[in-house]
Order: sequence, then C-alpha cells, then structure tokens
Amino acid sequence: MVNRTKIIYRKDPFKITDVNLGLEAAKMAKDSYFPDKYSIFFSIIFIIIIGLIIFFYKSDRIKGLTRIFLIFLSIGLAYFSYESLYKPSDVFTSLKTYGNPFNEVDVFNSKGFNYCFIFKIRSSIIRPPESYDKETYISKEKLSRQKDIELLRLKEKPNIVWIMGEAFTDFSQNEAFSFEKGKDPNENFKKIVDAAPMSGRIIVPGYGGGTGDTEFDVLTGALTIDCAPDQSYAFNTIKRDTAALPSILRNLGYNTRGFHPGFEWFYHRNNVYPKLGFNEAYFLESIENPKNKGDYLSEEQFTDIYLGRLKKSLDKGELIFDYAVDIQNHGPYFYDKYGEIYPFSCKYDLTEDGTNVWGGYFIGVKDMDTMLGRVYDFINSREEPIIFVFYGDHLPSMGEDPDGFKQINLPMTTDTFNDEIQRYSTPYFVTANESGRKFLNPESLEYSKGEVISANFLSSSVLDMLGFTKADNYNIYNSRLRRQMPVISRHYIKYKDEAYYKTNLTDEMKEKYDEYKGYEYYKINERKRQ
Repeated sequence: MVNRTKIIYRKDPFKITDVNLGLEAAKMAKDSYFPDKYSIFFSIIFIIIIGLIIFFYKSDRIKGLTRIFLIFLSIGLAYFSYESLYKPSDVFTSLKTYGNPFNEVDVFNSKGFNYCFIFKIRSSIIRPPESYDKETYISKEKLSRQKDIELLRLKEKPNIVWIMGEAFTDFSQNEAFSFEKGKDPNENFKKIVDAAPMSGRIIVPGYGGGTGDTEFDVLTGALTIDCAPDQSYAFNTIKRDTAALPSILRNLGYNTRGFHPGFEWFYHRNNVYPKLGFNEAYFLESIENPKNKGDYLSEEQFTDIYLGRLKKSLDKGELIFDYAVDIQNHGPYFYDKYGEIYPFSCKYDLTEDGTNVWGGYFIGVKDMDTMLGRVYDFINSREEPIIFVFYGDHLPSMGEDPDGFKQINLPMTTDTFNDEIQRYSTPYFVTANESGRKFLNPESLEYSKGEVISANFLSSSVLDMLGFTKADNYNIYNSRLRRQMPVISRHYIKYKDEAYYKTNLTDEMKEKYDEYKGYEYYKINERKRQ
C-alpha cells in the first residue's frame, strides 16, 4: 500500500530510508495525500483471509527445542538467501526490466517489489566512494580563506532575494497549449527572463517530488544522487554543521534567513536549516491566521509575509540573504484542489482528468507568476542593490492514469540525454534591480544564457557572478568542475560539449567524477564548517 501510494504521488517506489518519513506521511495523509484505495481494499481482504485462517486452523503447539531450531534455521536461510540472491548485483542485472531500465518504478514492477526493496537496502548505507582518501580533501582545505573573507566583508555588497517555487515550470510555453491574450500563466516570468543577466535550466534530483533534495543540491553544492541514502531524502544526511551557501554568506556579513510556509517538521527543516548556516528560520507555526489556497499557504499571503519581512530588514539597513520556498502549488492537481481550472486550449484531445490536472496546475503557476511580478516590482522600487534568484524545485506529478504528460505527447523517459533534461530540469533566472546589476558579472561563468547546468552548480554560479567564490575552497573547486562538467544527472554526464552515459565514461572523466564524489562525501560527512 505504501509503495503504490508513493508511486502515485512521487513516481518513486518505497525504499528503506523512507521509513524516516513515516510520521510526515501520516500527517500528510490527513491533508490531500490519501493512500491508494485499491491497495487499501486488497490489504483489508488479505487481513480478513489471514484472520479466518488463524481462527479456523488450529495447530499443535511447537515444542521448545523445535521452536529454537526453526528460529536459527530461518535466520540461517535468510542470511544465505541475502548473500547469494539479494546482495549480488549480477543477479539483479540478470533479471529483465520491462520498460525503461532507468525508471525505478519499471524496475521494481519488473523484478518484484520485495526483491528490489531488500536489494536496495545496501545503497541506503552512507559509505565513502571507492578509493576515498580523506587526506586528499583535507589538503584541499588547508589554504585558509580568512583574508579573502575579511576583504569581502569590507566591500559593498548587494542584498540577495532567493526563492524556490514549488513545481514551477514553463510548460505554458509548450506548443501543446494556448491561452487568451493576457492569460499566459508565465507572463511575468517571461518578462523577467528576457531582461535577466542570466537564465537557463537546472537539472534537479527528483521528478514529481523531492523539494528538500533540490534544496540540498543548491544550498550545499553537492548532489543528492551521490550523497543521500537510496538517492533520496538528502536532508537526512545533514547531521552536523555543514558549509553551505547560507554559512558562506553569513561569514561575509549577511543576515541569513530561511522561510518555509509549511510545517517545520517537513524534511526536518527546523533542524537542518541552522546546520546549513541560517541565522533564523520562519515556518507555518509562526504565521498568525494562515490562509490556504488548495492545501497550502496561499501565494498571496506568502508574498505579503515575505515582502513585509524583507522591507522591514531593508529599512533597518541590514544586509540580507532572504531564502524562501514557495509551496502553494504542491500537487496533486485534481479539480477539487482549487475548485476550478485555469482556462486554456490544447491541440491534443485531453480526457476530463487530463484537463482537470493541467487546468488545476496552471492556476498555481499563474499565482506564482503573480508573486514573481510583485517581488520584481518591489526590488525595483528600492534604492538598495538587490539580487533576485528564482527557480523551480522539480516537475509536477501530473496524475497516474491517465498521465497528463503522455496526453500531450511528453512520455518523460530517460532514453536520451535530451529526454533526461526534459524529465529532470526546471527553469531559473538571476536578475537584479538597477543598483544591483553592477554587482553581477555573467561573463565570469564561461557559459551562455539559456544553457543547462546541474542544480549543485547554481550557488557557485551566483557566487562567481558576485565575486564571492574565493570565500570557500569547495566552491572554488565546484566552479572549476562546472566549466568542464556542467551537467551531472542521474544517468548522464555532460563533459565539455558531449553527453555520456555514466557507464561509458572515459578514464579521465571517471577520475574527475570520482574525485568530486569524494569531495562531496568529505564536505557533508567530515568537513568542519568555518
């Protein structure tokens, strides 16, 4: 039941590390995330059958010695079965996958949920990469950045507005859709991007979910797919003070603030945010009279709170890094999410469910676009220099059967590198008000507007444009790697101008990627934060 429900909402099968999210899942079930009804029905039937068997079938009591023998026999069989059948990767690869071998849902359905669940337990344990040498990364950190930090603290710096939008995409620009004049859900977004010094797409770690994982990639500069158990729930790896974008900016004199308008226990943000260097964190529990639209805090109230707090800090002359996650448009996107659908036309014949899914989703996108317009207008009304960074956390999950993407001829596979970009990328922009633009230097990036980079390179890109990269050794390394390896996705690596399957890397590429994975491991698990 858990597995099917997670696939419906997250397009990802149930794994051992998801047990950590049990409490969150129970709380979310009270909202709009109802468990799969078919699984519930068959589970009830199964329990009734087992109950009847237990009631009517009476066996003799097993003697003590026999019981002990059977216990040890079961343990022995379990151990040897695991070592000979469940643990070896050659057994796993020998079993046929029906569908896409890179789609874990297809893999689990083909090879069997029980088998895959047990096989994946090994990958849930955080281990250093092969040939990991701690001393190599200690040496990379020997050079102190303190003088650079002190010099940067003395320089004039811009305020930084940094917002991540829940399931935000530019799908309204897909040729499948058309809107009446003035009704484009991305109207403000497109105007901002056209004038922005830098914009493009970022490769995120999840599809249909995983907001916290994108936060991890962007804020730490490390990859969920390399660092996290089972390649999911990356915030669970943050057990100690960890060098990240907030702590770097705090060292430079910024007041670093995080705002998530959901419960503080989501992804353990109340514990994680301070460890990443936020001076303060603001959650739903601190909001008086929260007003929801759909199932989450409305975009309008989110913007009111965010701009109100920002204005108060700017008026006091504070240097601010104001980070926020916007969540109104969290899925699922059924008709009853908003009680209406956004008016649009589609060149494909959508089912009623497909129309409701896309129409519901576009309402949330339009509300987020209104938020972007308000924030952009606000920063342009201020004399203080302000940088504005925005991006989406992942693609929306557009229903299970029928699938909203398939109905507009977007199968969302990972068969090619371009398919992978389509499935795992969201748009971003980096812009500024008039006084803030002088602080941005896009030429320092050595890539052009509109190009694709991995989410773990976004922070170092912004630090590069601001001239702040030299404040942190890891980001210096991260920035250099980005110039050679701008995309590291689940199945591909783009090295210079060519894309390669991770299984087909040259020795040079593998050596660079292995070194990077080692640095990621050191940064998250062993490095002491300055």
